[in-house]
Amino acid sequence: MIAVDTNVLLRFLFQPIDTKNPEWQVAQAQAIINQADKVFVSAIVIAEMEWVMESVFACTRQEIHTVLHELASNTKFQFEDWAVLNCALLDYQEFAAVDLSDCLIARAAQKAGATTLFTFENEKKLGALPIVTSLKKV
Repeated sequence: MIAVDTNVLLRFLFQPIDTKNPEWQVAQAQAIINQADKVFVSAIVIAEMEWVMESVFACTRQEIHTVLHELASNTKFQFEDWAVLNCALLDYQEFAAVDLSDCLIARAAQKAGATTLFTFENEKKLGALPIVTSLKKV
């Protein structure tokens, strides 16, 4: 098994070729991943991917969800915690204002046994998730 960083996985998935993503990087990313039996992908890589896809590639939430769901369904890839990722992707699709990184945080906390995740974010963002309690000025 190998592991890949966000920039390698993005070049494998999107294969953008320009001055920031030269052809040799795309070719190496494809070769490394295609030759591997298994590829480990951490939760941090998934969170970074969502950020890059949204802010750099201008992908919609639906496009991001589709790409990440297809990746999560590919047996070549092994995730830090597939169950957490899968549930976080469902939350990401259901709660339109919540970032994927926040969905991952909430689901990882829940899996670890936490009954409440406290945040200063409001009820329209991370606070919208069922496990989350938004803290307010008292």
